[in-house]
Amino acid sequence: MTGEGTSQQPKRPKHEHRATAAEWAAFLEARVTEELAAVDALAAYGWWELTEPGARRFGVQARGRVIAPVLTGSGHFADQATALHIVRNQPNRARGDLLAKLMLVNLLKAQLAEEGAPLAGPLRLVVQQLADPFIDHPDHPEYEAPEEP
Repeated sequence: MTGEGTSQQPKRPKHEHRATAAEWAAFLEARVTEELAAVDALAAYGWWELTEPGARRFGVQARGRVIAPVLTGSGHFADQATALHIVRNQPNRARGDLLAKLMLVNLLKAQLAEEGAPLAGPLRLVVQQLADPFIDHPDHPEYEAPEEP
């Protein structure tokens, strides 16, 4: 890695063809399944919370043990904001979000199975947007930004 930092998003891959709704659904389903496996492994730690202010080691704790010390080098406020972000995205909360994404994928697949299903297009756009955080994955289809209203 260069010293330029990591503030830039990965470049979007270039593909020869426009991805179908079924390809988008398959891509997101695969990524969500991978994320669920990681979430289930981390859920064994139990519910995550912040350590008490002024604790010897500041960070995220579970069952009274620090599982992720946080030291950003940018001061207490940045440390606390970072730790709070980690807690907000803990496995027990992330699991619900991932299951909702799978429900949307399944709804899109059901719409694709019906001839002339009116929700297939809008659901494809939602699935595309949910797949955006995985842009650096080698299987990511070409992203198509939704049209501005």
